[in-house]
Amino acid sequence: MNIILASSSPRRKELMEKTGLKFEIDPADIDERKFQDKSAKKLTEILAIEKAKEVAKRHPDSIIIGSDLIVSYLDKQLGKPEDENNARKMLKLLSAKTHQIFTGVAVINTQNNKIASTVDIADVTLAQLSDKEIDDYIETGIPMDRAGAYGIQDLDGKLVASFKGDQETILGLPTKIVLELIEKVK
Repeated sequence: MNIILASSSPRRKELMEKTGLKFEIDPADIDERKFQDKSAKKLTEILAIEKAKEVAKRHPDSIIIGSDLIVSYLDKQLGKPEDENNARKMLKLLSAKTHQIFTGVAVINTQNNKIASTVDIADVTLAQLSDKEIDDYIETGIPMDRAGAYGIQDLDGKLVASFKGDQETILGLPTKIVLELIEKVK
């Protein structure tokens, strides 16, 4: 059976490559706005399932992997920044504070219509960031493609003071969970 990753994220692609599984990429394109009135935990699971379902329509006899990540601080969900000013606000908000990363993962077997999904959570504490460090980081353009306006791997990890949980959850695709869910839907 083919394995399809329903994501165009380079980070998710790299993580999937580490599993040794042969897979293809077919990004999902769903309207996430209609699901926004949920908790971060519930929302990531719903979005992961919806992404997998959308791609599953195009791939009979396949295993489809959907994933979604949300950064949450004090129950406020932080997606990708709309502009540089929004990125600056997010980074100032998160600077030297602990917040949560919710990563939802869904796996669908289109041969038997089995679906398995879960959410993994990690705690991340950003380093104390000066206005200059924030501005220099935003100037790179990197934060514009990141939920919460940062990535744990960016700037050689200097943005993050500490974290608890699976680093792959923070990157957006915990492969141990992916492999467990694949076994569940076989």
